[in-house]
Amino acid sequence: MDKAEILMEAYTSRKEIEPFDLSEDEAKIVGERFAQMLVEMEGLGGYKITKSGLWGVLTKRMISKSELELWFKTHKLEVEIIALVENGRVLRTYLGLEVPATRFTTWDLPKHYMIADDAFAGRLFVGKEIEPPYGHFKLFINGELVGEGAPTYNPQNVVKPDQTGYVSCGAFIGPVKISKGDLIRVEGKKTIQVRAT
Repeated sequence: MDKAEILMEAYTSRKEIEPFDLSEDEAKIVGERFAQMLVEMEGLGGYKITKSGLWGVLTKRMISKSELELWFKTHKLEVEIIALVENGRVLRTYLGLEVPATRFTTWDLPKHYMIADDAFAGRLFVGKEIEPPYGHFKLFINGELVGEGAPTYNPQNVVKPDQTGYVSCGAFIGPVKISKGDLIRVEGKKTIQVRAT
């Protein structure tokens, strides 16, 4: 198996793997191949952007509007504005949650491992539609306030001209660790609530 196939096997079996040897030059090729395999299997649902500016693909299967099923052992949670985009044009925006996940056994890896692992794409929960100005939000997990913040970006300036689908525009609260069973609630101009299962 090549390295993209190893990542794909980890993704489909929902199992973490030990980090393999990976050069920076190799990472981009592995990441592109892994992303291509994901899209071929589950369809292109959209894109995610990381705080470090990396892009990853989100498959249709990764995106949910009703539930938030955690697929891997360790997940992080970020509150984001999610844009529904057609050919780089923002049609609607939503308050939502991005849940990065890694196929590796640790998050503590150099950036090029993130490039290979589809920018740690995991799940995307699309919440209620919201229009700017978005305002300020608070994140509660199991009733406890764990973070607050406000988006400072304009989604139209984040998305790329060739993108179509749901685009996760960047975290403005988080990342925070979450586990199965946690009740997640975001309060602000709009309120969303979902339990991680």
